[in-house]
Amino acid sequence: MAAGRLLAGPGRRGTFFSMPKTTLVPVGGPCRRRGSAALLLAALASLGLAPVARAGGFLIYEHGAVATGMADARTALADDLSALYFNPAAITELPGLQLELGVTGFLPYVSYRAARKTPDRTYLGRDAGGNLAQIPINDGQNDAQAKLRGFAPFHLYASYNFEPQGVALGLGVNNPFGLGTYWPQEWDGRFITTESELATFFIQPTVALDIARWAGFRERLKLSVAAGYDLAYGSARLANRIDLRFFEAFYPDVRGAEGEARLRGDGLAHGFNLALYAEFPRIMALGISARSGTDLPISGPAEFFFNTAGERVRERMLSDIPSETKARFSLPLPWQLNLGLAFLGVERLKVAADLFFAFFETFDEICVTFDCQEDARRPCPSLTQPPQEKNYHTSWQWSLGAEYQAFERISARAGFAMSMSPVPAKTLSPDLPDGTQKNISLGAGYRSGRFKADLGYMLGLWSVTKDNDVGGFDSAGNPQGKANGTYTTVAHILALSVSFNL
Repeated sequence: MAAGRLLAGPGRRGTFFSMPKTTLVPVGGPCRRRGSAALLLAALASLGLAPVARAGGFLIYEHGAVATGMADARTALADDLSALYFNPAAITELPGLQLELGVTGFLPYVSYRAARKTPDRTYLGRDAGGNLAQIPINDGQNDAQAKLRGFAPFHLYASYNFEPQGVALGLGVNNPFGLGTYWPQEWDGRFITTESELATFFIQPTVALDIARWAGFRERLKLSVAAGYDLAYGSARLANRIDLRFFEAFYPDVRGAEGEARLRGDGLAHGFNLALYAEFPRIMALGISARSGTDLPISGPAEFFFNTAGERVRERMLSDIPSETKARFSLPLPWQLNLGLAFLGVERLKVAADLFFAFFETFDEICVTFDCQEDARRPCPSLTQPPQEKNYHTSWQWSLGAEYQAFERISARAGFAMSMSPVPAKTLSPDLPDGTQKNISLGAGYRSGRFKADLGYMLGLWSVTKDNDVGGFDSAGNPQGKANGTYTTVAHILALSVSFNL
C-alpha cells in the first residue's frame, strides 16, 4: 500500500487519504520543507532553554553567593566581584587585586501531573488483535517525575584597580545560559523530549573607567563606566523518541514502531557589554548594565536508532535516513538589561532593588539543517522538516535584597524575587516547563582581613499548565502525544564563593 496521511480531530473518526511515497520528497528551502517524520523537532524545542529548566527561559541568573543570598539584587552595589556580571562598572570601587572563585549547585525536582482528559484524537492503527481500528491518542494520562540530576555551574572573577590612573581591569568566567531536563523513556511526552541539556561558558574581559576620579568630584559622587567583550562557548545534548505509529495501518508487523533521535554539538559566539555605576556616598547608588545578544551556532553529530518494528519501517519507507549525520542550527541568545537602585543611608545596612530584562523576541523559531540534505550522492529528504515555532517574548525579573553587618566579621542577607517567563502558552513545551517563578533567598558572609567567604541559598518555586497543540500530529501524520497537564518545579540553589584581596 502506498504511504498515506491520517486526518483525525476532536469528535470525529480518522479519515485516511492515500498519497504516493514520492510525496515524501521535499520541495522548497531546507528549513521549510516537510518530511516523513518530525524526528528532532520536538527535542530542539528544548532550546527555548538554567540547568534546572528555571523560569526566565534558559537563563541562569545566579553568579555568586553574595548575589544568591540577596535574590540577585546586585546591580547597584559595588562590594563584591560578582559585579563583573551584574554591573562591571562597579569594579572601580574594589581596591587592588581581587580574586573570587565559587560554585552554585542546582537541585531541581520537576513533576508532571497529567490532564487526564477524555481522548479527543484518534489515529488509524491496529488493536490488540491486529485489526485496523481507530486508536485513542494519549495526550496526557499518566503522571511522571523528571529524573533527579544536580548541576554545578561555576564562576571565576578577577579584577585589578589602577586607582591613581582611574582605570580598573576585570575578567569574569561564568555560565549565564543553560538547561537540563531529563524525562523517563516511556513517559507521555517522549515524542516531544526525553533529554534537553545546554551548557554555556562566557569569558568576559572588562575595562572600567573612574570618571569621578578623572573629573575630581569623587567625594560628592562616584561615577564609573565600563565596556567588555564576551566570548561564548555553548554545547547542547538533545534527545526524543520518534513516533512511527502512522505506518501501522500499512504493515501489520510494525506495531509499536518507534525510534530515537540524539543530537550533540557545540559552537562559539561573540558579544559585548556596557555598564554605568553612580553612587552618592552613604546615601544611595544606582547601576545600569546591558549585554548584547548573539547567535550561538551549534553543530555536531545527530544519531538515529530504531526498535525492531521501527527498523522494518526504516527499511521499507525511510531508507534514506542514515545512522549518523551532522546537524546544525542557531540558538539566539537575548539582549539583557539590568537596572538597580541601592539605599546606603543606614550604617551597616544595604537595601537593594533590581529590575532585569531579557529580550527573547529574537527566539522565534528553531530551524535544523542536516548535512545529508545537501549531499547529492545520498540525500535524506525524510529528515527535512519545518521550523519549530517558539515566538518568545521579553522575560523580566524584579528583586529585593538586603544585607546587614550583624558583627564585625559576619553579615546576614535575605531577598525575594519574581521572574516572569518568556514562553507563550501556545508554544509551551515539557522540555522547558517555564512559568512565573518565586525566589526566596538567605545568605551569610564571613570576612577576616583579606579573606572573605560567602554562602547563599535560594528556593525557587513555579508551576505552569500546558494546554496546547505542541506534540500533536507531526508532518507525516504520526499521532505523537501532547503531554498536556501541570508541570511543577521546586529548585534548591546553594552557592559558595571565596574571595581574596591581594
